[in-house]
Amino acid sequence: MKLTPKSWWDPNTPFSPAGLPFFYGWVVAFAGAMGVVASIPGQTIGVNVFAEELVEHLGLSRRALSDAYFWGTLSSGLLLPFVGSWYDRLGARRLVVLSSVGLGAALFYLSEVDFLPGLASEALGMEEGMPLWLSLAVGFFLIRFWGQGQLTLASRNMVGKWWRVHRGKVLSMSGIGVSACFSLTPIVFNELIEAFGWRDAWRVIGLALAVGFGLFAWLLFRDNPQECSLEIDGGVDAGSEDEQPNPEFVAVKDFTRREALSSYSFWVFCLIFGLQGCFFTGYAFHVVDVGRDLGVSKETMLGLFIPQMIVGAALSILVGWLSDRWRLKYLMCFMALGIVVGAYGLYLRSEYWTPILLVAGMSVANGCFGTLSGAFIPRFFGYAHMGRISSVFMSLLVVASAVGPSSFSLVQDVWGRYGPVYLAVCGLALVLSIAVLKADNPQRKLAGV
Repeated sequence: MKLTPKSWWDPNTPFSPAGLPFFYGWVVAFAGAMGVVASIPGQTIGVNVFAEELVEHLGLSRRALSDAYFWGTLSSGLLLPFVGSWYDRLGARRLVVLSSVGLGAALFYLSEVDFLPGLASEALGMEEGMPLWLSLAVGFFLIRFWGQGQLTLASRNMVGKWWRVHRGKVLSMSGIGVSACFSLTPIVFNELIEAFGWRDAWRVIGLALAVGFGLFAWLLFRDNPQECSLEIDGGVDAGSEDEQPNPEFVAVKDFTRREALSSYSFWVFCLIFGLQGCFFTGYAFHVVDVGRDLGVSKETMLGLFIPQMIVGAALSILVGWLSDRWRLKYLMCFMALGIVVGAYGLYLRSEYWTPILLVAGMSVANGCFGTLSGAFIPRFFGYAHMGRISSVFMSLLVVASAVGPSSFSLVQDVWGRYGPVYLAVCGLALVLSIAVLKADNPQRKLAGV
């Protein structure tokens, strides 16, 4: 095939997925997981280690840095619903390549985040503080929009289109690698910073994303099985012909975004995911300072991400298996209770119980997050408008992750400790763990169940 700009995006370029001796959905599951991993530099856990360097080398206060992160993240989250149709129009492959280049370029910008403010202060004879703050907020906006927003949305939605009956198991298996990479990120990024400095560390990661992952996505990403002359789940149906179909997995209709947003279940699920994002990003962004508040060293706090990854990975397998059999609302209740345990563990400030409860609670919440966040939209609302519906969901997650670090800073400034924010998270999570028990799959009602 002669390559032209149009044929670059042909599903059969550079190879035909239908011609492989195995179902291409397995490749999609791996590629989608790697897409979420590639978003890490735009996630809070990928920024938190750099936050310490920015405070030290740019002369910003921790509160100013948190505020810049808040406004950059908030603005990117509010923009996502307006570009939700990008996924529906471009498909996963094009959007992920575009997002990889965009995120890589944003990291290069952040590596020189003080360059333009420095020029402005010299030319205009003004203080560098406000221009530097604005420049940093713009950088945070860019990495959050391309990373946590577009790259994550497209990668997760793609996997949801290729799998239905075994979606939970596939998401949980691919989530093990994602969880491992997220948990190792603070340690790996810290090593990069110590080896190259924070500026060059961001440049190395940006180059790997823009060139390396961009090519990877073009090679392996495919939006849906139909464009590749394949069937969802490889055409293999679970169960025998004598079995009645489980009403939890029968899609009666494809919901529009307006219809999905009028659903009680959509908002309760989003609030639990949002609370988890708010709590985890606040904790991850300030993890070193949280350790100081607890009297724990930086190395110990970063090291706690490892057992969280191991336990969370094991739980994600169980959650994935259960999600293909159970109603999602019960697993969401379990996730909300995990948030309660983790937050309460931090509030206790116990040398013995705090690490145990923190690891247990974070493992439950994070182990549930990947599988359930990838499963509920296609199961509850169908495939036709996934991009538009998911954009609202991602917008809420991004906004919640903006509130987290800023809330932690505000509470620390007012009370001199983080305890009140932990109590607030406990209370909200308990309320949501009860509210979600009425959050049924709207397809069940349409099916008369």
